[in-house]
Amino acid sequence: MMHVRTIKLSDQLSANTSFWLILCLYCISLVSPAQAATLDAATSEDLLLGPIANALAAYDIDVTTNLNVRDVVRQRIEQPRLGRFPDLPMDRLPVTGEILEWEAAFQNSQIGGLAILAEQESTNVDRNTAITLEQWLNAESLARIFITFHIDDLPAMEKIQQVVAAYAFQNLLSTDPAQVAAAGELYSTAAQRLALDSRSARRDQLAVTELAYLGERVRRDSNSLFKTASAATANRSEREEPALFLKESLGDEFNQSTIREIIVPGGVALGEVARLDLSVASLLFANDRIVLIDGEGRRWELPTLAPATLKALFDFVANSQTIQSDAIVDIDAEGRVRIASSLRDTDAGFAIMAADTQPFEYVRNLDVTKSVIIDTSVNWFRATGANSLEFATDFEVRFLSADNMRIAQTRVALEYEYESVADTVAYTGNWGRDAGRLQDNLDYAGLGTSVEVVANYAGWIGLLRALDAARVPFLQGRYAFMKIDKTGRSTPARY
Repeated sequence: MMHVRTIKLSDQLSANTSFWLILCLYCISLVSPAQAATLDAATSEDLLLGPIANALAAYDIDVTTNLNVRDVVRQRIEQPRLGRFPDLPMDRLPVTGEILEWEAAFQNSQIGGLAILAEQESTNVDRNTAITLEQWLNAESLARIFITFHIDDLPAMEKIQQVVAAYAFQNLLSTDPAQVAAAGELYSTAAQRLALDSRSARRDQLAVTELAYLGERVRRDSNSLFKTASAATANRSEREEPALFLKESLGDEFNQSTIREIIVPGGVALGEVARLDLSVASLLFANDRIVLIDGEGRRWELPTLAPATLKALFDFVANSQTIQSDAIVDIDAEGRVRIASSLRDTDAGFAIMAADTQPFEYVRNLDVTKSVIIDTSVNWFRATGANSLEFATDFEVRFLSADNMRIAQTRVALEYEYESVADTVAYTGNWGRDAGRLQDNLDYAGLGTSVEVVANYAGWIGLLRALDAARVPFLQGRYAFMKIDKTGRSTPARY
């Protein structure tokens, strides 16, 4: 069942609703902040929890801004607790795995959700109508609040909804499995994610993030459940990734590498942040394409890329930022493959892995142990005479060995430039102490073409990194984008 209960103090109310509203407001006038069942002092300053804490105390519902704080978790649950999580800060939007887990539990009638649009000052909202998706997506982050609850706690959540409505917050309570897409779209774009803690919510041990965090204490001397930031979001452990490193650690023609050869992944590492000849206000995903919208509302189309590939690269950028590593793939001397978890079993990952095998097919006479393909610059610019963008990627194919201190050194680097408008790669030069040992008949053009797909993907990764660094909003079409099935060719254990 999906229904709406939005109440204004001046509205004509039913007898039953009037009773609850009068009781709610009566309790507000009688219960002081010191007497209210809040669990922390910060609640009074919270946009949502501050106004409703006293009223919820009358319904025997606790309120806290941190459900994982050690003092709160130690307390026995005598009544439901509404609160936030330190590991779900503002604008930490759900990722694909979280959305799928939430929707699965919703379809199984195990959970429900209450969406709250906390725009008290807005004059454009009729508070007697249901939240529309357009209103929700156009609202500021502070206003888009979503509470996940165990279905057994529906009676308590209905009381919370009545209180929220009494304060003129537009809201939408969702429990009908048939409305999973509508509820899932609100959940996937919620900038603030709360939960109702209860015995029922903890008992079933659901994989839904907001319920899985319940009952867990933050680490000592920390305000997080996790030892590292990556542990909070990664589906796979860092041990299953290629050796973690940032490509800047390899140095360049003028600065020597500073990381030990034993931990340098060969293969492919992409980490440039693109320079973009455009001020982007927001992103839109529609008709299987990403569109950039500038500050004047103009739409800028990007080159064509398969949605599954775009999703795989998007996930790589997000995970790369979390675990602080540019490494994508590494194939060792015995052919064993290690690939970034976000690109594993995808067509994009398979193409990059295949490109990683090419450098030694063209360069055979160097006394080196590893090759690595890295991007060195990415530039996006306006195409001539059209509202579209193109890009150029500079990249290098490097050949590495260790010095007597076991520090990785670039013996030879071959430089290339890729242009998306022509889809071509051009060899531009080389550097390195062993550059003179390159064969005179080396097929530079052939090597560049063999790894062209890496240069293409590097352009997209650079753009996504730039948009992420600028915190460009991505809400329109986000739900459909996050649910793209990126599964493609299986990554082999050996190549």
